[in-house]
Amino acid sequence: MLVTSPFNIFEISQTQGESRKKIIDFFNIFPLGIIYTFPQLIEFEKKSTSFNNEMIMFATGVNTLFNIQISNILDIMNNDESMKKSIGKMYENFNTEINNWKKNQKEYSWMKSFHNNLIKSMNDSFQIYDNYFNITKLGLCKSLEVLAFIKNQFIYNSKKEIKINSIIDSYNASILPYVDTYITERTVCSWLNIAKQKFIYLKDKKIINISTFFN
Repeated sequence: MLVTSPFNIFEISQTQGESRKKIIDFFNIFPLGIIYTFPQLIEFEKKSTSFNNEMIMFATGVNTLFNIQISNILDIMNNDESMKKSIGKMYENFNTEINNWKKNQKEYSWMKSFHNNLIKSMNDSFQIYDNYFNITKLGLCKSLEVLAFIKNQFIYNSKKEIKINSIIDSYNASILPYVDTYITERTVCSWLNIAKQKFIYLKDKKIINISTFFN
C-alpha cells in the first residue's frame, strides 16, 4: 500500500489548479495510508521495534470502499478552523526547530563522536514535544535516529539556510524504518542511501528517486 506522512498531505493541500485535480483523481482511486511520524511514532516504538497496523492513522481511497477520500482531507485542511489552528501549532514547532537547528549548525564536527552526538541531537529535537522523555541509548526510537542523522549529516553540514522544507524533509524521513520502499527527491535519496550504511535496520530498504516515474 502507498503511504505518506501528514506533512506531505499538508504540502499537497497547498497545490492549486490542474496539479491539485490530478492528485485528487489519482488518490480517489488508489488507496493511500497516512502514517504517523515523529514524535507520534515514538509512542509505538516504546511498545515494539517493528511496524504495526496502528501506525497508520487512516486510509483514503475510492468512494464506497473507504470512508475518507483525499478530496475531503484537502478541503478540511484548507477550510476547517480547528485544522487551521493545528497547522498554526505545526508552524510554531517548526520555527522552534529552525531556531534550535540554527544554533547547533555552527557547533560541531558531529561524526567525531557519532553515538553521543546522535543521542544529543535526538533529545534536542524531541524535547519540545509533550511526550518527551530523556533518550540515553540508541535502538529504541528508530524514527528519531533517522531524523537526527539527516539533520546532522546533511542539513547542518550543508551550511545552507535552514527553512521549513528542511524540517519537513527530516520529519518525513522518520517513517523510513517502517516502510519497504521510500520514494523521494534526488537529494533526499542520496542522504538516505548514506543513512542505510549507518543503521543495520535500514539495509534492506529501497530508496527510489521520484523522477524515475517520469522518465
